[in-house]
Amino acid sequence: MLLRKRLLFGGFVLLLLTSSSFAQWITQTVSLRPGWNAVYLTIRPEPAYCDAAFNGYPVESVWMWNKRFSPTEFIQGPDQLLPQNPHWLVWMPGANPESFLSTVFRLEAGSTYLIKVATNAAPFTISLKGQPELPQIEWYPHALNLVGFPVNPVAPPTFASFFSHVAGVQTDLGQDNQLFELDALGRGKVIARPDRTNIQQGVAYWIKCKGDLDYAGPIEITPASGGGLDFGLVNKEQDLTIRNTSTAATYTVKVQLEASELPPAGQAELAGPVPLSFLYTHSVSNILAWSNLPTLGISRTLGPGEHWLIRFGVRRNDMDSFSPSGTNGSAYQSVLKITDASQSLLLRLPVIAEKEDIHRMMFASPDDLGQHHANEGLWVGRALISEVSCPAYASNGLLPVASALSFRLILHVDAYGQVKLLQRVTFAWVGSETNGDFVLYAKDSSVPANPLEVNRLTSAAFPIIPPVVLTNCLTNAVTSGLTNLLCGTVTTRFDDPTNPFLHKYHPLHDNMDWDFQPYATNVETFTIQRDITLDLTGNIFTNGAPDPYWGIDEIGGVYEESVQGVRQQPIFVKGSFYLQRVSQLNELN
Repeated sequence: MLLRKRLLFGGFVLLLLTSSSFAQWITQTVSLRPGWNAVYLTIRPEPAYCDAAFNGYPVESVWMWNKRFSPTEFIQGPDQLLPQNPHWLVWMPGANPESFLSTVFRLEAGSTYLIKVATNAAPFTISLKGQPELPQIEWYPHALNLVGFPVNPVAPPTFASFFSHVAGVQTDLGQDNQLFELDALGRGKVIARPDRTNIQQGVAYWIKCKGDLDYAGPIEITPASGGGLDFGLVNKEQDLTIRNTSTAATYTVKVQLEASELPPAGQAELAGPVPLSFLYTHSVSNILAWSNLPTLGISRTLGPGEHWLIRFGVRRNDMDSFSPSGTNGSAYQSVLKITDASQSLLLRLPVIAEKEDIHRMMFASPDDLGQHHANEGLWVGRALISEVSCPAYASNGLLPVASALSFRLILHVDAYGQVKLLQRVTFAWVGSETNGDFVLYAKDSSVPANPLEVNRLTSAAFPIIPPVVLTNCLTNAVTSGLTNLLCGTVTTRFDDPTNPFLHKYHPLHDNMDWDFQPYATNVETFTIQRDITLDLTGNIFTNGAPDPYWGIDEIGGVYEESVQGVRQQPIFVKGSFYLQRVSQLNELN
């Protein structure tokens, strides 16, 4: 039942997150000459409308092949194209009398275009800002395809090396090569020396494909979901697979995080970069551990057909606070860059994460569901006592123990951030199998009769007590979540059945007079007072900082306790504690 509930909630959240319109931004510069230009877009421009993208430039028309009607491109010279031709879609500016025939309105990432510039114009460049997108080429077999490739302008590969292991594209036929680049007159010029001709970034080429082909480059990038690393509001991990598609060559792949450019007008504001960690296997202990993604990135050498699975985690605890100045919201945004050692290939994908409370996105007003705190829910973990005071010894401080004492800790944080220490909690499904919900109970007697599912957690280190409110140690005020120093007092009264001094049948320790009437005060027994401090100001766990769950669903710190009433002097103990959030239910009945 619990699993089904989680799956339903997770699916609802995923539905919300996938509707996000946030993007991560880079600029692609498109160089245009008078006449015809074959262009390949590696980004999704914003604004994407042709009217806005080409406004003020001497662009006469933009052409896009309509693959629904024809499996073959370049049947006729592009200088002979007409808007009525069903094999092509076209955009023309509003000044053109035939602009009403336009069928292309938006520019799409990963698409190729033929752009016609006025012949009397000087060469110019257009800077398009947009979201990077991974290449995906839909090859049509036994036909010419207008395609572009994810190459690095630093040292772009030759056509021969790029297609060296691809049987569907021939690069060794000289003048008979079915490889063409477009000249200014719109004619296809044969690439006769593919071994000496480099592929240019952002340029589209006519490539003949002999058979079925699924190839966009020797390095293939596959995110676990969508076209990038979208952590949304609640996801903490995302997988990315990098595969060497070559059957013969070896590639050393480098993965590096880049800063996002400022978003265009009308888009979500840039709240800051996305702090990423990655999961790796420790070389000595052979244990999986989290590490911050280095500024210079990480790399691995991939043999033919080998793949590299990288698990990334987002450290929301390291995100700086940000308040948007407008009404478009905000998001933490970065760009992940993948290159090879020779810097011949370049692929980018967007990285996004959000930090706001999920109810701000689910509803028009967060007041619809009342108050919500980032730490709300049930936290369960353990305290480990490693030091204790010893009044019998000549020592003013704490001494290490021979064997550490471990016991369970249970905390609950409500919607307002108030923290309570619990001795026990019951987790019950209330209602019918199809119409119900999980509810937390602090008392067993409060649990309804015959619930469908019941789970109880207890801590034997504390007496049976009602929830103990923890306060800020410095101000003695009600806490606001799991931060700073938390203080609380657990009292075991002299007449409590769990008091270790109280013995029901021992006449000197039953706290009763000779007529077996209970004393109203602690005559034969003692009241025990335990003053507990949870110090969350420092990270005592060395692997805590890179862990994406740390500070969000996992916390820890220093545990201290003063015990009075057991002996004449107080007993002081010290150690560490670790807590993990097991539920986000903020109401404790």
